[in-house]
Amino acid sequence: MTLSKYKHVLVSLATGGLLVIGLLLLLYATSKVAWADPGTLFAATTGADTACTQADPCLLQTALAQAQGGDTIYVAEGTYTGTGGAVITITRSVTLYGGWDSTSTAPPARDPDVHPTTLDGEGTRQVVNISGNVSPTIDGFVVTGGLAPDGGGFYINDASPIIQGNVITANRTTSGGVYNDGRGGGIWVGGASNAIIIQNRILSNTSGYGGGIYHHGSTVITITANEIAGNVASYRGGGYMVERTPDIVRVNVISGNIAGSDGGGILIWAAAPQVDANRIAGNSAHHGGGISMGNNATPSLLNNLLISNTRDGLYAASSSPVVVNNTIVGSELADSRAGIRLWSSSGCTPPYCTEGSITNNIIISYEIGIFGTGPITPAIDYNDVWGNTTADYSVPASVVTGTHSISLDPLFADPAADDYHLQSGSPCIDAGDPAGVPPAPPTDIDGDWRPSADRVDIGADEHVIYRHIYLPLVPKSHSP
Repeated sequence: MTLSKYKHVLVSLATGGLLVIGLLLLLYATSKVAWADPGTLFAATTGADTACTQADPCLLQTALAQAQGGDTIYVAEGTYTGTGGAVITITRSVTLYGGWDSTSTAPPARDPDVHPTTLDGEGTRQVVNISGNVSPTIDGFVVTGGLAPDGGGFYINDASPIIQGNVITANRTTSGGVYNDGRGGGIWVGGASNAIIIQNRILSNTSGYGGGIYHHGSTVITITANEIAGNVASYRGGGYMVERTPDIVRVNVISGNIAGSDGGGILIWAAAPQVDANRIAGNSAHHGGGISMGNNATPSLLNNLLISNTRDGLYAASSSPVVVNNTIVGSELADSRAGIRLWSSSGCTPPYCTEGSITNNIIISYEIGIFGTGPITPAIDYNDVWGNTTADYSVPASVVTGTHSISLDPLFADPAADDYHLQSGSPCIDAGDPAGVPPAPPTDIDGDWRPSADRVDIGADEHVIYRHIYLPLVPKSHSP
């Protein structure tokens, strides 16, 4: 799947509504005779006035102290630090916009790329703390240099923020223990939080658990259209770790993350998230370089493209995943192990035995396509398992690998150019489960409808012949 081909999904599935809202806000703003909204404040590193106006901005801490719920704060280019436990602590439902150009032109203009607004923990404190029953929006900041036991960059507890359009990088957690017990180097979410994490770049953060993002709470968070790359967990969940919650994880690019133990890209622990239409590539871990799960996890893994993840594309231990219409390619990596590895302890009792279903998937170029050991009982059928160097299947005799599965070259369009769409004539076209049990997702990784013909295709891509219009990977959200 070419990255350019994949990029349009992030717009069509995640941002259409945001673009409409942004346009309405822009039209509303430009219709004003003058920018004099009393609910709008302005902050700058050189701010001295307490009025917090566009002509006379104040310091960021002053603006936060004065703002009421529903207010907007424009924050000018520059680097903002703090002296307490966090650079900023947000206790009201306000909107913070980074990238303001510092001019008095009405309405205010902002571009976080041209006018970067940095919140810097300086390696001594948390960067952003959001706690309590509030719903703020944080948009257009560089969040860096955070250090805390949990949540070096963002700490979100019992809150429902929108975290959008930020660069969250070089934050870390520190705590005791061999593996560093800290959680959420870039973002920690806990309690009764309903966070929306969208269109951010979450890069090179470090923790014991969840190098990029960690979530353990009682509610669902949504993680959509982010780039999650180069993060490190000394123990579990290099890119993202979820415990005991049914999160929604859609159309993200998750690449180059590392975990010392489990889940280089994603670690799912006793949780039931929907992981849909993500590109998960080049991650590594001791178990489950792409995705790992355990402790009776029951995720739905749909339409994902897992490419060149070392030590198993997907690892399921004592879990029951639904794995439907994914494309899993090992690229004949050294120590690649299995495309899908299934494990249960010999004395397991339900629900702590690996079950679930594996249907309509392409699994190629690993040492072993599907490997299983212990008392595993997944339903396996309608897959294309081909070109694995040692064996396509290595499972107990009791496991039926399906009378409708195939072992043929899927005929990708151009894998050397990272294009894993199906060519015309691919044996995977119209070869998926016609009964739809479990049901195939209604769209593919590109947002194309399934089926495009009489039956669904095998793999993350549904073969279509019309031309797409591609848009950027992580669209800017600089409005208003």
